[in-house]
Amino acid sequence: MPVTRRTDDGCRWHVLPEWESLLLAPGGLPLTRWLADGRAQAIWNRAGRSIYLVRLGDRAVCVKQHRSDGLVTALANLVRGSAARREWNGAIEALRRGVPTAQPVAFGEQRTRGWPRASTLVTQLIDGAEPLNQLVRDRIEPLASARRQVLRRRAVDRVARLVAAVHEAGLRHPDFHAGNLLVVPDELEAPGRLGVWLIDLAGARFSGPLDWAAARADLVVLHAEWFDRLSVAERWRFFWTYVKYRPRLQIPPRDVVVDQLDRGARAHSRRIDRRRDRRALRVNRDFLVLRRPGRRLHGARELPDAVLEQLVERPDAAIFDALDRPIKISHTTLMVRAEWSSPDGSISAALKRCRPRGVWKSFLDRFRRSRAMRGWYYGHALAARRIATARPLAVCDARRWHGASNLPAWLRWFVPRESYLAVEWLEGAENLHLWTWRWAQRPDAERLRRAARCAESLGRLLGRMHARRVSHRDLKASNLLVADAGDEVRTWLVDTDGVRIHRRLSARRRAADLARLATSVAAHPWVSRTVLCRFLRAYAAEFSRGSIDKRLLWRAVERRARRQIARRKRQGKPLL
Repeated sequence: MPVTRRTDDGCRWHVLPEWESLLLAPGGLPLTRWLADGRAQAIWNRAGRSIYLVRLGDRAVCVKQHRSDGLVTALANLVRGSAARREWNGAIEALRRGVPTAQPVAFGEQRTRGWPRASTLVTQLIDGAEPLNQLVRDRIEPLASARRQVLRRRAVDRVARLVAAVHEAGLRHPDFHAGNLLVVPDELEAPGRLGVWLIDLAGARFSGPLDWAAARADLVVLHAEWFDRLSVAERWRFFWTYVKYRPRLQIPPRDVVVDQLDRGARAHSRRIDRRRDRRALRVNRDFLVLRRPGRRLHGARELPDAVLEQLVERPDAAIFDALDRPIKISHTTLMVRAEWSSPDGSISAALKRCRPRGVWKSFLDRFRRSRAMRGWYYGHALAARRIATARPLAVCDARRWHGASNLPAWLRWFVPRESYLAVEWLEGAENLHLWTWRWAQRPDAERLRRAARCAESLGRLLGRMHARRVSHRDLKASNLLVADAGDEVRTWLVDTDGVRIHRRLSARRRAADLARLATSVAAHPWVSRTVLCRFLRAYAAEFSRGSIDKRLLWRAVERRARRQIARRKRQGKPLL
C-alpha cells in the first residue's frame, strides 16, 4: 500500500514505501537537480505534458508531469481527479487484471487554493522498450527484406496477443494507437515472451470482456495507423491471432468483419488527417513562424537559423545566388536548385519564386493563399497522409509589392505579389516524360519490365491519393517525378499548389485526374495496354474492397482522354 506524504513545495504524494527515500526530498521530487547532474533526460515536452527518463543507480523511472492549464481542464480535474491519479488507478487495475503495463511507484498532486494545478506520475522504466511505431520505422524497416518480414510477422503476432488480452480483461483504451504500445526488440526473439506493454491509461475504463462492437472501436483506431502499410497477409495474421486468443468472442462473418475494419479505419484516418492539416501553419515542435514588415515565413525547424533569416529578409537574394542552377523559367515561375550548409551537412532544395499571371489573378490573390502558401499547406497535408511528395522546407509570403509604393492605394491591389517556396531536393529524380524518353532507347524486354514497375508505383501513389480523397487539378507527367532505385522504381507527386482535399471525392473527379495523365502518356506510343492495366490494378488495390469498378473507370478515363487528345490536336498543342 502506498504511503501519503506532503512535501515543502505543497505537493501531496502517494508513494510505495520502498521508493519513498529514493524519490522524494524535503522539497519534493528533485527533478531539477537530476537534470543538472545528468541523471534525468527530457524525452517529451509539449503543452500540458512533459516526460523525463531518470536513472537512479541501478534503477530507472519515467516521470510524467501534467499541467492543468485553463479553467475547463481545472474544472474537469476537480470532478474526475488529476491525470496522474487517473493513470495510477488505471495502471493498478490493469495489472490486477493481468494486462502488462508499466508498474506505477508514486504520484503527486499540487493544488492552489483547492484547485488542482499540476500532477506527476512516476513509473518503473521498462528496459529497452520502444514505441511500436518508432520500432518499426527505425529498426525493422531498414533491415534486409527477409529479416524485415520475420520481425514484422513476430511483431504482428505479439501485438494481436496483447490486444486480445486487453479486451478479454475488459479494458477499453480511449487512444489505442501504436505510440501507446511499448515493445522490447530483444523479446521478439524469445519464444513464449510477449514483450509488448500498454501505457497511457489515464482514460482507461474497465468492464467485463469486450463484445465485438466495443472491441471493433479499438481495432479500428489501431488499424487506422497501419491499414496502408500492412500487407493483406499481415492483416489476416493479426485478425486470426486475435480471434484465437479470444475463443468466446462472437464475431460476424469474415467478409463483414473485413469491411467493417477497413472502412472504419479509413474514416478514422481521414478525421485525424483533417485535424492535423493546419499544423504546418502554426508554431509547434516541427514548425516555426517568422514575421517581418510585409513578409511572413513558415519554416521547418531543421533548417539553420541563417537560412531562415535570409529567406525572410532577402528571398530574392537566395534565388539570385543559385541562378547558375536553373530548373524552370517561365512567366510566372522561377525555380533554381539551392545549396545551404548546416551543422549536419549540406541541404539541397528546390527554391521557387511564384507570381500570379495577369491583373485579375493578382487581384484575387488578395483574398486567398498565394501559390507558394498553397504548395506549403498541401505539401505537408500529402506528407501527413503518406503520399510521396517533395517535403516543403520553408515558404515566404510577401505582402508588399516592390516598386509599387508610389502607386495609388486602389491600384496596388492589382500589382502582382511574390511568394517563395523551398522544398527538399529529390536526388536522381526526373519527371515522367524525361524518364519515359530515356527508357524508350532501351531493349524491348528491359524497357517494358521497367515500365511495368513504374506503372505499379504510380498506381499505388495515385490510388492512395484518391483513396484519401485528394485530387490534383493538373495531374500531368511533368508533375510526377520518377527515380530508379535498384530493381525498384520510386515516384513522387509535385507541384502541390494544384492539390485539393475533398470531403467527398466523386468518381468523375477521379476520372478527370487520370484522363489528364493518360493524355500525357499518349505522347509515348510505346507504352502498352498491359502496362496501363498494371497501373489500374495497383491503383484499385488502394481502395476498400468493392468501391472501385476497374472496367467502368477504364472506360470513363479513356473517353475523357480521347476528347482531350482530339482537342489538343485541333489546337496544335503538344500532348504534354
